[in-house]
Amino acid sequence: MTSRISAYDRPRHFVDEQVRGPFRRWRHAHHFEPDGQGGTLMRDVVEFAAPLGPLGAVAEFALLNRYVHRLIVVRNEHVEAVAET
Repeated sequence: MTSRISAYDRPRHFVDEQVRGPFRRWRHAHHFEPDGQGGTLMRDVVEFAAPLGPLGAVAEFALLNRYVHRLIVVRNEHVEAVAET
């Protein structure tokens, strides 16, 4: 997937959107806020649509929603591990 940063408001948030790749549409917003204890909370908002019309809609329901959720969870675990070292 090739994406571009379409919005950037340091240090509050940024958005990346697919330019080329497997999805009909992919928008991933990253929001950051203080946790009140000296750390940072990160919230991801992912919007996507599969290609292939009705067949893609079935794939989203049956597979992609869970896959994308897990992908973001694993990625965030990695980001947290790297940030804390």
